[in-house]
Amino acid sequence: MLEGKLVKLRALEEDDLHILRDWRNNKDIRIMTREYRLLNMINQKKWFETTHKENPPSIIMFGILNNKDKLIGVCGLTYIDWKNKHAEISCYIAKKNWQESKEAIDTISILMKYGFEELNLHRLWVEIFSIAKKNVELFHKLKFINEGKLRQKLWRNGEWWDSYIFSKLSTEYRLENRK
Repeated sequence: MLEGKLVKLRALEEDDLHILRDWRNNKDIRIMTREYRLLNMINQKKWFETTHKENPPSIIMFGILNNKDKLIGVCGLTYIDWKNKHAEISCYIAKKNWQESKEAIDTISILMKYGFEELNLHRLWVEIFSIAKKNVELFHKLKFINEGKLRQKLWRNGEWWDSYIFSKLSTEYRLENRK
């Protein structure tokens, strides 16, 4: 278990898959992700099995627990490139405007500590679609650097949306976390 000030991260269990499917199918969450189709339990189980077969893994996911040990979201590191030492951050919490919550900041802080300090990664990055303005604000607040824009990459709600790549390097993380 990885612990922060407000949340804990634990390994996902097969029993979590129903709630994960429901969250991912929620229009407010799905609109901000790469997935365009509704997911069923076949999709969820296949994804779950894939995440546990690879060695070394290209994806490490966690359930986010609140201070009452209730599952409130999911997060992790995806597209892990062990040779070049980088990974994408993935995160959502099942509440409206979750990006503005202290739990979101705590969750991503735990992921950064895990990625940089335990896995010895050099770069953590995130792809954010311009439709998800609150996600952009969250990663600005966490001092991620906007590396650039991919124009009109995502089709949602009858229009094209840009994609932004934000990242943080281990050297930047260490400077921010000096004690």
